[in-house]
Amino acid sequence: MNAIDLVLSWLLTLALHATVLLSLAWGLQRLGALRHPGWRELAWRGALFGALLSSVLATAAPALPALDEWARRPAPPTAQAVSAAPAADKRPDPTRALRATLPGETGLPRILARQGAAAADAPGTVETSFASSPESWQVPGPLAATLVLAWLLGGLPVAMRLGRQAWALRRWTRGQPGVAPRAGSRLPALANGLGRALALKCLPRLRLVEGLASPMLLPGRRLLLPAWVDDLSQQQQRALLAHELAHLQRRDPAWRLAQRLAVLPLYFHPLAWLALRRLEALAEDACDERAAALCGSGRPLAECLAACLVRGAAPQTITPTLAVAMAAEPGPVVRRVRNLLEETPMRRPIPASIRRTALVAGLAAALALPGLAITSAGSPAHAAGLFDGLFNGTAHTSFNGKSRYVHRNSLTGLRMEMSLRGDVAFTDAEDDIASMAAGSAFELSIKRAGVERSLRVTPGNGGLERDYRVGGEKRPFDAAARAWLAESLPQLLRETGIQAQARGGRILARGGVDALMADIDKIENDHARGLYLGVLFENAKLDEASLARALALAGKMATDYELRRVLQAALDSQALTASGQAQLLQAAAKIGSDYEQAQLLAHMARSQPLQGTVLSAWQAALATIGSDYEQRQVLSALLARNEPAATRVALEGARGIGSDYEARTVLQQAIGMVRNDADTRRAWFKVLADIGSDYEQRQALEALLDGGVVDVELADDVLASLRNVGSGHEAAQVLRRLAAVMPADQGLLERYRAAARRLSDHERGQAERALDRFALAGADQSGT
Repeated sequence: MNAIDLVLSWLLTLALHATVLLSLAWGLQRLGALRHPGWRELAWRGALFGALLSSVLATAAPALPALDEWARRPAPPTAQAVSAAPAADKRPDPTRALRATLPGETGLPRILARQGAAAADAPGTVETSFASSPESWQVPGPLAATLVLAWLLGGLPVAMRLGRQAWALRRWTRGQPGVAPRAGSRLPALANGLGRALALKCLPRLRLVEGLASPMLLPGRRLLLPAWVDDLSQQQQRALLAHELAHLQRRDPAWRLAQRLAVLPLYFHPLAWLALRRLEALAEDACDERAAALCGSGRPLAECLAACLVRGAAPQTITPTLAVAMAAEPGPVVRRVRNLLEETPMRRPIPASIRRTALVAGLAAALALPGLAITSAGSPAHAAGLFDGLFNGTAHTSFNGKSRYVHRNSLTGLRMEMSLRGDVAFTDAEDDIASMAAGSAFELSIKRAGVERSLRVTPGNGGLERDYRVGGEKRPFDAAARAWLAESLPQLLRETGIQAQARGGRILARGGVDALMADIDKIENDHARGLYLGVLFENAKLDEASLARALALAGKMATDYELRRVLQAALDSQALTASGQAQLLQAAAKIGSDYEQAQLLAHMARSQPLQGTVLSAWQAALATIGSDYEQRQVLSALLARNEPAATRVALEGARGIGSDYEARTVLQQAIGMVRNDADTRRAWFKVLADIGSDYEQRQALEALLDGGVVDVELADDVLASLRNVGSGHEAAQVLRRLAAVMPADQGLLERYRAAARRLSDHERGQAERALDRFALAGADQSGT
């Protein structure tokens, strides 16, 4: 294979893998599966770099010597393939399958392997092998060269533009623009404090540059600031530095360059450019959130961004594209300012351990892509098994009065297809058709172990007319045919769920609960199993042992929707004891979908009492919900009960919420119970201490203070909680609100002033002036 063939192969593989991975990231975001910005960033970054990695591996695989050594090893004997010829001539050659995916010499495959039968020593054995000369699309040498040349010429302007950007960045990095901050400037001290908060080992050098419209972070830990930054307030300066240092903590300068290099070979792919835009926007949003969290509010940073827009309107020094600039483009800046001013809920960063796990999973997927792309095309037998697995289970379609049921089991090789038109009644023994209305039709086709049998039944003048065939040949409907139908019909009725209500009722009447559950245990299809479990719950009152068995049957279902529907039917039809509720909650923990699990638990919270042993089961079930939003929905349903036990369970569950906004929402809803129960109050303040955002803490405390009478004990709890509020501005706001509603207790006033002394002079003065109402009240009493 020459160099042109190799490059074209890599390009085609890269385009395929990039389309798969980037489309997956785009689809997950559109479906709402990536609500956390951190997951969106991981998905887009993993798709972009994963396509490069997997395409390189796919192209380099045929050249690996280890692969050739593996190919030379004798294939293990199997019961399904016995070769009469020498093994070296007959067994599949993996390197041939790999090369079949490459253009040029061996060609791009269109139809790869063919299944052929060969004579063998043992009769009846069949061998599946690759064709010695697989059918392929031969790419002529001139066409391959033209495609590669077109790619090079099309990418040349993109590469030149990236080169100019890199050269401009290098000039800025090597030069010495601007001056150091003047003596007495607050900037170095603010940068040092933020560096400690962000755990930065090395801080960047600060330089003030005249004519610069936006702060700019350069490689080599150099931070260029516009000269007008010195005129900003302390809060604005702190917000600006926090944003830029957050970029440094995230290593965004290196990522920005790496991402643009990754897009270069994919310049023709629109999803690659979309990934680049999304990644750069997500980086700015993440630093905005980090800066707002460090400052306690997004307003100072929004004011800085607005100043950058105003300064950028006039002719300024050009900002290099590859530099990480805080406000390089006006459009995204306006969106960020709006988000900051609207106090968009801040999310906690994804823990490093989870990010590492996601990275390992992404690398595994990238490593699997080359093998999947190559081997799935090399063997039609493998492809057939793959598609059988995809369509495993039962499918039901209905059109123009005709229902069609198809059941497949790829493990056993079973395929059952049944079509019904009109009214068809089966015998109670489920071994034959009892009657059919005029114009009805029944068709059954079963393929098992390579043999296909079919039966068509229609009403006739003298009774039912049957057309029975084996392998397409018509046979009489004799005793053997009747035995085949009697054996197949019960399984078909179970797996399709047809007439489940009537059939389940017959089984219950004939054999009771045990008989119906034994029949349910044989069902493989989740939908049919759910139908029969619904019949069980609706028509029988189960004791705890029977309920546990029924829930175990439900727990074998893999479909979250069906499992939720079955468990909700149990809730609505059974009188559950505390032990029964605990069993149902354990079954609910097996639901993988946060949405389905939250729907079930919220329904349960509204309909079932919470007492005794069920409380610990509730806590365990809540811990399995991964989505903060869905978990908050369930907690809201618990809080709506206005019961101390339910409120404490909800508050304990809120400690597992990662979103500060969702946690604060739970706290606000629980305020009504805080004043009535000491244990609930302690649980409330524990959740408050777990919230990282000073703004969200302030919102929760103000709602608590506005929710009713504030006594000395509650006021002390509020003062104690302020030790966790890092923003002096937010703490001062809470103190001022507390001063307006707290009682005139001398000890409380001293503790209030002690809390105010921890603030800056300006904020302390605001908090102290809020106590003037007590001095005025004392003066009025003295005058009276």
